[in-house]
Order: sequence, then structure tokens, then C-alpha cells
Amino acid sequence: MAQLLSSAWKIIPKFQSLSISATIDFYVKTLGFIIGGLHPSDDVSEATFCSIFIGKKAEANIYFSKCESDQFHPREAMIALGTKQLDEFYEELKGKDVEIVEPIEDQEWGYRQFAIRDNDGNVITFFKFLEGGNPGNEADIVD
Repeated sequence: MAQLLSSAWKIIPKFQSLSISATIDFYVKTLGFIIGGLHPSDDVSEATFCSIFIGKKAEANIYFSKCESDQFHPREAMIALGTKQLDEFYEELKGKDVEIVEPIEDQEWGYRQFAIRDNDGNVITFFKFLEGGNPGNEADIVD
């Protein structure tokens, strides 16, 4: 069984959204994510699902499904960034309309991290490893 599971290459968290169009506005326009897909159409105002991503080959990908407010439960995810880019991204977000719920700080468990809350209450923690290196560096950045 372990051999079968060794083929895993990605994990995609699934969040709930009270408004797919507001979710897209926040993640794409404010944070710089890219839209991977919409369902049932290309019309954002009618969408009940969206996929957003960042990174090469959409390595950091989140799915959002529209949810009624009485069934909504916020979620959390962590996204690793490159060594230099974590602090630069944090500085950029400080100048935007983004709720930072945890300021950037080195943690005792070996991460440097900060957390934000989206318009639905979902929390994204961006982090890097303090030791051992981080895969992302200037040469890995795709414009």
C-alpha cells in the first residue's frame, strides 16, 4: 500500500464560500492568485465553484464551493513560499485591505509565518522553513 501512496503529488484543500465572485475578487485581485476554473460557466456572478492557484503547475491550489450561510464553516490551509518571497509578500499585503490575523514571526517549531483571513473567515497561513532550505527562490519565480 505504501508504494501506491508514494505516487501522491498534490493536495487540494476545499473551502466554502458565501460568494464566489467576492472570493475571486479577494484571491485574484488582492492576493494575486490565478483562476483555474469556474463552474457552471464562465460567468462569475452565476458560479457555484471556483479553483484558484499560485505557483508552478498550480502547486498551491484551493477549491471553493458556494455555501449557504447557515451551513458555512470556515477552513484553514498553509501555503509555503520561497525564502525571500515570504517577507516581501507580507510587506505587500500590509499595504492592502487584508486582515492579518497573525503577524510575521519566527515560530519555535521551525517556521517563519503569518496568517490572513479572507472575506468569508477562511484562514491562510503563509510560511517558510527556518532551516533546511526552501524550494522557492528567485530562479523559481514565474512572472
